[in-house]
Amino acid sequence: MYRKSIAPILLISVALCLLPASASAESVYVSDGGRLGSVDLATGSFRQIGPDFPDVSQGLGYAPSGSLLTMGFTGNLNSINPSTGVMTTIGPSGLGDCATPTSPCPPNSVNTLASFNGQTYATDFLNRLYRVNTSTGAATLIGTTGMPALPSIPLSENPDGTVNIYDEAFFAANGKLYATFDAGRVDFSTGDSTPEISAALYQIDPTTAIATLVGPTDFGIASAAQVSGITYAFVVSTRELVSLNLLTGGTTPLRPYDEAAGFVTGAVATPEPGTTGIAGLGLVLLAATAIARRRARPDAKA
Repeated sequence: MYRKSIAPILLISVALCLLPASASAESVYVSDGGRLGSVDLATGSFRQIGPDFPDVSQGLGYAPSGSLLTMGFTGNLNSINPSTGVMTTIGPSGLGDCATPTSPCPPNSVNTLASFNGQTYATDFLNRLYRVNTSTGAATLIGTTGMPALPSIPLSENPDGTVNIYDEAFFAANGKLYATFDAGRVDFSTGDSTPEISAALYQIDPTTAIATLVGPTDFGIASAAQVSGITYAFVVSTRELVSLNLLTGGTTPLRPYDEAAGFVTGAVATPEPGTTGIAGLGLVLLAATAIARRRARPDAKA
């Protein structure tokens, strides 16, 4: 009797160990273009995951396999292991290269990336929308969004010593695709910035690529992710975490985020706590039940 019942008991015990001891604080995966990390939304604290990226990249999304995706400024689509932070190149997108000061930086250069409804999308310097093949990396043009194009090559220097910058959060929320955009100049010696294109929130139709203006928003929003119905946005100009109103573009300050996170230019929600453990529990319980039934048969060996 003991030998017939111990196997399912052990399997159930193992399954219970897969569950977290308690629900962890909600967090998001973030990237500053050069590494992966996570930010605790309740405290703003940052934890780096894995090594620095070999390809400086923009935006974050999910592949169907569960790995993270990002678009390198080289034009390559890259995969990131969310557990180790290790980046692997999937393939060239066909978008332009603007990875170094000597790169050509054509108008179709990589801007940013996001995932929506199982598809992956990217934008270029003209803010045109592309659908990205997550198996090969190839990007297919959908159309022009109508959002402003980047007025200058990012990080290029002006005669007065200021540097050209832009911010674009590209994300999915409430079953829709959104983007924020602004551009300006910054004097890194003083920290002063001068807006050139006012910040605004847009909703994008992924079928037609057409963007509809929602309203003005904060200058400096470079990434956003929705968690538990709240859209969290990272304002890189002030290193502040805010909630973003998707109906108006308005924001509500929440808290500063850890400066160690850098300039957060990509964010996606992490899997819900316990999801993996619960799935594992279900599979192991099924196995335990099958073993118990098999051993209960008269011809089963003890």
